[in-house]
Amino acid sequence: MVAETTSYIASKATSAPILDMAYNGTKMIAVGDRGHLLAFIDDQWQQLSTPSQALLTAVTFKGKNGWAVGHDATILTTTDGGYTWQLKQQFPDLDKPLLDVIALSVNNIIAVGAYGLTYRSSDGGNSWTSLYFNELLHPDDQLYLDELKAEDEALYLDERSAMLPHFNRIVPLRSGKLVMVGEMGLIALSDDGGASWQNQEPFYDGSLFDLLETKSGAWVAIGLRGNIFRSTDQGQSWQSVRTKVSSTINSATQLRDGTIVMVANNGYLLTSTDDGQTYQTKIEAKGEDLVAVAQQKDGRVIVAGSAGVRWLGL
Repeated sequence: MVAETTSYIASKATSAPILDMAYNGTKMIAVGDRGHLLAFIDDQWQQLSTPSQALLTAVTFKGKNGWAVGHDATILTTTDGGYTWQLKQQFPDLDKPLLDVIALSVNNIIAVGAYGLTYRSSDGGNSWTSLYFNELLHPDDQLYLDELKAEDEALYLDERSAMLPHFNRIVPLRSGKLVMVGEMGLIALSDDGGASWQNQEPFYDGSLFDLLETKSGAWVAIGLRGNIFRSTDQGQSWQSVRTKVSSTINSATQLRDGTIVMVANNGYLLTSTDDGQTYQTKIEAKGEDLVAVAQQKDGRVIVAGSAGVRWLGL
């Protein structure tokens, strides 16, 4: 833990990089560069202070309780809907970012990130425990670590810390299971609330950045170089979906009317009205990297990325 530092209130915070957004029940909260946090209040974006200047990568809420994570394994918590935040964890010497956070309940939260970095809280985010999932190691890596542990404990711990792939996103499924996607084509399932994971048969060797379970029950996974994969059998088999986009696709959501919306680098926007089987593409923000998309309670759609937040005209 380090001493708290306060984020700068910047006049151009709404056009600085924003990496994630979440709805707290009454307003949208967005997080990004240098600990910036924006709240949509009185029909405009307002920057609120946070006790960190680390890049914030993800945010989630359960009612007024919220959690944000970022670089240096930073974890922030709020109990008032995002108006005020408390720094619960930050490890600059670790030099690893947390990339996603999910709240299974108001008490049970999981944060994941680079090289398998994982923390779990069972008390609403007041304290966090580090976890390591040996079952997600490649068998050859596991054998190597077993041999190394018997020879050199310090080297074993150092090597182990960089063996797992990046965990990019955790998604709750309607079945109650969790699915996690990440580097090297990682797709893993958990049926015990993230206590353990089962690696699924690999079908792609690039990074996956998000997975969407559609209203029909189909799974759509997205990743590098415009890759989209669709499964209609809960991940047992996957079909590649062709589009005109070759840029990395970062995030996906399904709107209340059933439209699937994806955002990608180089300003690309992808939409589907047939449950993810085909896509229409256009450049929404030329020269920008779009990394997050969300729908407001009033139906308006927001996209965020390297140049901040913007409303999407669909």
